[in-house]
Amino acid sequence: MYDLVIEDATIVSGGGRVVADIGIRKGKIAFVGARAPGRSKLKISAIGKFIMPGIVDMGVRIAAPGLSSEECWETETRAAVSSGVTTLIELPDSIPLSRSAKSISTKRKIARVHSRANFGFWAQATAKNLDKLDALREKGALGIWIDLAARDVGALSREQILELLTSFKGVISIMAEDASMLEEAHAATKDLSDPLDNQVRPPEAAERGVSYVVELVKETGRAVHLMGLSTAAELHLLDPLRGDLPISVGTSPNHLFLNCENPGNFKHRPPLREELDRRSLWTALKRQRIDVVASHHAGYQQSDLEGPYWDRQVGLPGVETNFPLMMAAVHHGRAGLERMVELLSEGPAKLMGLSKKGAIKRGNDADLLLFTEGQLETLEKEHLLGRSAWSPYLGRELAGKPELVLVGGEIVAKRGRIVNDAVRGTEVVSRK
Repeated sequence: MYDLVIEDATIVSGGGRVVADIGIRKGKIAFVGARAPGRSKLKISAIGKFIMPGIVDMGVRIAAPGLSSEECWETETRAAVSSGVTTLIELPDSIPLSRSAKSISTKRKIARVHSRANFGFWAQATAKNLDKLDALREKGALGIWIDLAARDVGALSREQILELLTSFKGVISIMAEDASMLEEAHAATKDLSDPLDNQVRPPEAAERGVSYVVELVKETGRAVHLMGLSTAAELHLLDPLRGDLPISVGTSPNHLFLNCENPGNFKHRPPLREELDRRSLWTALKRQRIDVVASHHAGYQQSDLEGPYWDRQVGLPGVETNFPLMMAAVHHGRAGLERMVELLSEGPAKLMGLSKKGAIKRGNDADLLLFTEGQLETLEKEHLLGRSAWSPYLGRELAGKPELVLVGGEIVAKRGRIVNDAVRGTEVVSRK
């Protein structure tokens, strides 16, 4: 007997669409086909509706000022699953939590009790913790995150990065900016009371950082993921190498939908760029030159992002607007449903080595989104469940949240509201 059968759903994947039944048993997909044989405790008719694998968000910061870790994991993962993010990979949130195996163990314990979404962790690689990276991986880190401009926590030398690329067995993600160019730009803007973030962290630094990574990959042949591409120059540099070098590319919805001229002058990593850069990202997305869209979520309240530029926090909330933004793009013809599934589910699951995520097939985890291509609606504060209770997209016409969200075969959210708060996600394991 099945726990749940979803009947006549239009399953969307990067390869196309197919109408089928999906049978779920003990948190797994037990059947995909024309008619689920046998009985089921619950059946849901999905005629005329779409279903896709749960979203895998590769870049989420859980911690927020003024809240305990337990509160952050509760609020931010409720927000995540309400909008279809069923698996999230947490970015390092502070220097101490980036470097010690003990801190990874602590976060795992908290997440197991409080996370409504499935979860995993990045560990930040610095010059101060190279001897601890294997221990971090053993304690649960899915991969390492390298910030080329992280001078304050011990920037890695070229030799150290080469050693990591040749010896580390897990996933390697790089935030590529040239540190010396950032220092020069910082010195040139430090007397300005409200410089543009795009001036303080100029696009030329990102371009030079990507060029540096390309040379490292050419030397080692090691696959790396470039997190947070934001400029046309980076894309132009990488485009001729596509398919020749094992470099995957990610960006965020904020870089697809906002530019540096938007009101607010937000601080972001990497910064919001010029309109030409934003348009170039869309062109690259359509041409299959971008592999992943991740939220780069940081759960700050609006007040954290205001005031003098130098005092503002870095980052924007976004884990619960990923799906509504990308579905709005589908609505306007900027991307197809199949491409959206590739960017939000299939691509990140493949890159992270999550063999049971990102595809609707027998034996995979039953993390699913049921949705329609309905009308757009104005995003209001009451639609948001995250700690920030704010979004730079308030007042914009976006798609609604999914009709149903399943985590491990359990229905946890309906139309943006949590309906089963007892469900907990499980820790994911990379096969890389």
